[in-house]
Amino acid sequence: MSPEEQRDLMQPATGGSAKEMSRRRFLHYAGALGAAVAGVSPAAIAASEKVIRIGYITPKTGPFAPFSEADDFILAQVRKAVEGGIDIGNTRYRVEILVRDDQSSPDRASNLAAELINKDNVDLMLAQVALGPNVAQQCELNGVPCISTMGPWEAWMFPIKGNPATGFKNIFHFFWGVDDIAAVYLDIWKDLPVSRSVGMCWSNDVPGNAMGDRKLGMPPYFSKAGYKLVEAGKFAVGTDDFSTHIQLFKRENVDIVTGLFNPPEWASFVKQSAQMGYRPKVATIAKALLFPAGVDALGAKADGMSTEIWWTPAYPFHSSITGQSAKQLGDSYVSTTRRAWTQPLGVVHALFETGLAALKASGNPNNPKAVADAIRTMKLDTVIGRLDFTSSGIKNVSKIRVAGGQWRLNGAGKPEIFVTNNRTAPEIPVQRPFELLKSV
Repeated sequence: MSPEEQRDLMQPATGGSAKEMSRRRFLHYAGALGAAVAGVSPAAIAASEKVIRIGYITPKTGPFAPFSEADDFILAQVRKAVEGGIDIGNTRYRVEILVRDDQSSPDRASNLAAELINKDNVDLMLAQVALGPNVAQQCELNGVPCISTMGPWEAWMFPIKGNPATGFKNIFHFFWGVDDIAAVYLDIWKDLPVSRSVGMCWSNDVPGNAMGDRKLGMPPYFSKAGYKLVEAGKFAVGTDDFSTHIQLFKRENVDIVTGLFNPPEWASFVKQSAQMGYRPKVATIAKALLFPAGVDALGAKADGMSTEIWWTPAYPFHSSITGQSAKQLGDSYVSTTRRAWTQPLGVVHALFETGLAALKASGNPNNPKAVADAIRTMKLDTVIGRLDFTSSGIKNVSKIRVAGGQWRLNGAGKPEIFVTNNRTAPEIPVQRPFELLKSV
């Protein structure tokens, strides 16, 4: 510390007493004094204080915990990649990732976001939004850039009064839309030797209501393609009685069953279908067939069930953080955790890819507007494919690649998912042809 700085520190601030000196001024001089005592220059201390804080809100526990199963593995990879800091312009920044568990509660997610913004002063928020856009809403209100994923863009945008034509100032999202999944399902069903009747079961919650809406959801796409829609009404989350739906599907000779279920609900539907002698030829189900554990619990009945694919190790893409191919990422996860890979592994990895890329492209990661502008113009090749926030036709949203897939039992009797239909994403190779269910 120079003699002048020492003298200034001991003198009252201009226009008032010493007690009125600002906290920032005191901390600056105190830090400089400590540096002088330690033999470190104030310039070195200033450089070491360049920090980027990234908040990450995730359902680590609670009913949505399967979406976060790969989080620890992904975070370990990302933290290793940035452990020496990252260079932006001529400055090196230390990176802190502050992880918070929302416990699968929308209200808790909102409160955690407010805390990370107001207490921890995060520069960027990353979030899973299967529960809804609570985190994004806090970020928009407080001027903090946010990137989220893991929910249909409609269920992210419309609950907070967003307009696809104008978007938002600070918040961004990447995932598929209802139209994308409808296109995948129609691609799976095309040319199959089955009746043109679709039996629909949608859960009575935010994603189920969004996907099953008769005007804005998937049903209009099915109707336009010439399918007869058969529905007994939405079911309450957690129900274990689907007898009304099954009786109707039997009566209407429904060959194709679709809808959105949690894994226990779908297990109940499958069990009751067998008991009631109902055997559809196609079962294309959202959410319940996403995670290997839930599919494995169905046993041999899972063989031939179908769903959309957001990501698999068969995708022909690479990580912008680690350089790993999708296959290498999946193999590394399996060998490290001794667990089967899950689709969120690729999607959440891509979430951190977009976050780091935006911070680097901003030129000033501590400037919220600079970071938001970097996301707004981002085109980035990730482990799930190219993310492009400029050309989806929906402001602040990038679509992801989605293909059709089918679960088949391997030689050990364990389910594996294969890409069977790729009209919606032709760059993703088909792995095997689609086959009708033998039984449900």
